[in-house]
Amino acid sequence: MLWAKKAVSPAEWEPTQERFEELFVKLGSPKQMMLAAACDPGSGQSILLVSLPNTAYLGLFPGFESVTEDALPSEAALLVGHSDELLKRFRYPARRVVP
Repeated sequence: MLWAKKAVSPAEWEPTQERFEELFVKLGSPKQMMLAAACDPGSGQSILLVSLPNTAYLGLFPGFESVTEDALPSEAALLVGHSDELLKRFRYPARRVVP
């Protein structure tokens, strides 16, 4: 599996999720394929993470850059995929109290 990420604005979420869902269904809902959202620990910016079967599909997601598993955040929220697979790699984000 290939991991890729992209810092995104709120306007980019929906088209990216729709494109990912279309590919996910077309490929038969692969167990390890997922789209998740996280917060970049350095910048605090929202990021989307994709797990894809191979690099051939990365071109469908402009602006996403491949990353190693070591570079992934420890927390992420699942947008598309199988929750049991998400929990093998990430924790769900902890709720943070807003002052």
